[in-house]
Amino acid sequence: MRPLDDVAAINLFYVKRFLCRKMIILVVRKQKCVYKIVGFKENNYLCKAIMKNAIHILFLFVLLIGCQGIQVSERLDMIDSLVVKEQYDSANVLINELKETPMTAEDQAHYNLLVTQLGYVTNNPLPSDSLLDLAITYYNNVGNHRKLADAYIYKSYRSRLEEDYSQAILYGKEAERLAENSGDERLEFKIADNLSYLNGLCENDLLQLQYAKKALDFAQAINNNNWIIYSCNKICFAFANLGQYDSALVYVERSAPFLDDAYDCDKAVLLTNIGQLYKEIDANKAKEYFEKALTYGEHPGTYEHLADVYYDEGKENEAYKLWKKALTISGRYEKDNLIHNILTYDLEHGNLDEASKNLDEIIAIKDSMLYLLRNDTIKDLQFRFDHEVAMHEVDKKLMNAQWILMGLVLIVGILTFYIIIRRKKEEALQKEQQMQLYAYTAEINQLKAIRDNATAQIRDMESHQEMDSQRINQLEEKAKNAEIAIEKLNKEISKLLNDESPKLKQGRMLYDDIMEGKTIYNWGYKEKTLFNNYYAATNYQNYNRLRKVERTEKLSAHNMFYFILKEMGKNDDEIRSILGLSPEGLRSLRHRTKPKE
Repeated sequence: MRPLDDVAAINLFYVKRFLCRKMIILVVRKQKCVYKIVGFKENNYLCKAIMKNAIHILFLFVLLIGCQGIQVSERLDMIDSLVVKEQYDSANVLINELKETPMTAEDQAHYNLLVTQLGYVTNNPLPSDSLLDLAITYYNNVGNHRKLADAYIYKSYRSRLEEDYSQAILYGKEAERLAENSGDERLEFKIADNLSYLNGLCENDLLQLQYAKKALDFAQAINNNNWIIYSCNKICFAFANLGQYDSALVYVERSAPFLDDAYDCDKAVLLTNIGQLYKEIDANKAKEYFEKALTYGEHPGTYEHLADVYYDEGKENEAYKLWKKALTISGRYEKDNLIHNILTYDLEHGNLDEASKNLDEIIAIKDSMLYLLRNDTIKDLQFRFDHEVAMHEVDKKLMNAQWILMGLVLIVGILTFYIIIRRKKEEALQKEQQMQLYAYTAEINQLKAIRDNATAQIRDMESHQEMDSQRINQLEEKAKNAEIAIEKLNKEISKLLNDESPKLKQGRMLYDDIMEGKTIYNWGYKEKTLFNNYYAATNYQNYNRLRKVERTEKLSAHNMFYFILKEMGKNDDEIRSILGLSPEGLRSLRHRTKPKE
């Protein structure tokens, strides 16, 4: 039970709040309040409180009057705050007043959650989770993740009670997911503490350690000494199970200042656990913890470990008495070592009558233990099966993720292959167009030579007054046909540039700019590449010759552009003007691109 002073303090706080906000006249509520006080007398806690201090009854009386005028949601918030302060008796008093009160859907969900929560924190859980399931449905529909996470914690508690640890872990993980980044340290502590406990049951020591450390961080942030000691205890045994006793003892020392803040009902187990850690290291210190644990309650493990210490000290008779004492205490505790130690002692000391006398009792206990052990084994097998099912689901999800990843990789591979093939085709088409343009250009050059040669012969004949009209007509016809063919080829070139190869057309325009004496101030890599490709199409032999020469520096688009300018007959001044270089810059370029010796 909590001290009544807590009730009085919290009642006074809410009475002041109520009177300031509602201005209730106490006389108006007198009849209802008398009814409720009579009802409270059925609660042993309140009866004892009345007998201890009458002034506290006045506070409670005024609080009950005040609650009549407060909205249900505000009263539920009061109860919630009492639960947070661990004033569970006061919270139970107030929540019992709301059983028959009409509520909105939101208030009903909050009420259901609080009733369930109070049942678990006072070790008196409800017979079923029907109320909690209604709260979960509501919070799931409205998307209240914080309340939903809180509800799933208590679903996990229910599964723990039913020893369905696999389902308990699933509920705990769902609560963890919902509470992620919530900023609610109390909620996140409960989640981490629950998952640490469950992983300890499942012998997942690393996960138990991980969650216990999380729980300790939250407990320290909240400054709750009670939670700090429980978190340290879980960390101790996680380290001990991992064989890291030095680390375990560090947390024993950290938890020692907080032992007095633990509940008396838990101190016996906590102190026994700490003593067990010291048993192989410091027998005297272990004995101190065991003896102190017995002042808070009897536990077979405490007697057994203390007996072991006495036996190692040579106090065999005292150890024998404690083993016998431990054997008589009921509880789910493995007593194989106790039975072995008792029988060994009896045989070594010739207590055959005592051994025979105790044999029937030991066999009965052993049969009971075997029955419990068999049940535990079945439950353990069931847990392992459920655990494997859960792991199978995880593996299934991982497999689905792998298939999705493989599908994405395949899609990316297909797209990459498509892009490469398309680029290769474009390069092949561009090369074909370049060769076609080169062929047209070469044929035009030949036709121009034929035309110019025929024109030159005509002029030569006219200058020598050789009036062979038939020969002149033939030459004129030849020149005319060449001109017609040249015009036709130029049309083909225009068609090729305009319709089939826009990139070559862009290169032609850039080529014309250079022929007009313009600079490349605004040119980049793309423009130089287009220019070079056009030049390669129209002067393939020269371009190929330049490309095959091994040079000191790699033949980049810029360097090739420089060599093409030289092939076009540009002098140094023109090249410097086009490239925008100083004399020193041009010399450096020439040096870097000179042929290898």
